[in-house]
Amino acid sequence: MSEGVQINPAENPGEIRKMSIKAAILLTCVCMTWGLNAVAIKISNQEIPPVLAAALRSVIAGLFLTGWMRFSGMRLFPARLWDGVAVGALFGIEFAMLYTSLIYTTVSSSWILLYTAPFFTAGGAHLFLKGDRLVFLKAVGLFLAFAGVVILLSGHAGSGNSGSLAGDLCALGAAVLWSATTIYIKRRLVGYVSYFHTLFYQTVFSIPILFLASFILGEALPSHVTFIPLVSLLYQSVIVAFISYLLWFYLVHRYPVSGISAFTFLTPVFATLAGVAILGEPVDLRLVLSLILVSIGIYVVHKSG
Repeated sequence: MSEGVQINPAENPGEIRKMSIKAAILLTCVCMTWGLNAVAIKISNQEIPPVLAAALRSVIAGLFLTGWMRFSGMRLFPARLWDGVAVGALFGIEFAMLYTSLIYTTVSSSWILLYTAPFFTAGGAHLFLKGDRLVFLKAVGLFLAFAGVVILLSGHAGSGNSGSLAGDLCALGAAVLWSATTIYIKRRLVGYVSYFHTLFYQTVFSIPILFLASFILGEALPSHVTFIPLVSLLYQSVIVAFISYLLWFYLVHRYPVSGISAFTFLTPVFATLAGVAILGEPVDLRLVLSLILVSIGIYVVHKSG
């Protein structure tokens, strides 16, 4: 380990800690932030191409993070540089595949397939991370929560164009890459660098990949961006990509990834609630049933330890 890197003993990847109430509250807040992000993306997409927006948010978040780390006296590249490159590449390709999937398949298909990620995370943790086992009760909780997501998004299944195999495979690939990124971070970075550096590596090294993906997809630079889409992009950059991701990696560094990953099933629920509150979208029984199933599923996963 490079000199000058201060690592909390609690970040030892071999140490499995029971998730606290504080951690559960933080995770819920993170998922709420990500749910609101879905509305923010919908607004910014009106004037800024999506993959280009993802690249720009990494740039803005990277600038904020760099300023914070330098002000705090942290070195930017203390250790595990190539692992950081790998994490940034995984993250960048994940987002490129997710946004590509939206070109070829429906939004509901993309979201359902993306939120298979906790299953891949739980399986990967069982295989590659010490002590994070996929027990029967945890699997039941994951299936309950996922069922809630499927019920929620099924109401949109008939809208838009029919899905294609290429788009569905891209969305599924994004889910696998999300899980792979989480497992890789837990195995290769936790205990060697701080969660600040984990986010810094992911953010900085994803930038060229996202700009390249934007170019390949033929996205054009916006000729004019009005105030609301600009505020939306700033929300995605500062609140989501900087603050919420920092909280996420703080939790990844400290708790079993299969448990915290289960909380992400709350994200589409919060996204739907945000659509109701901000965009005036209708609320129905699916939303209520989904929230119940997701909440029960997360509780079961949490209790399974």
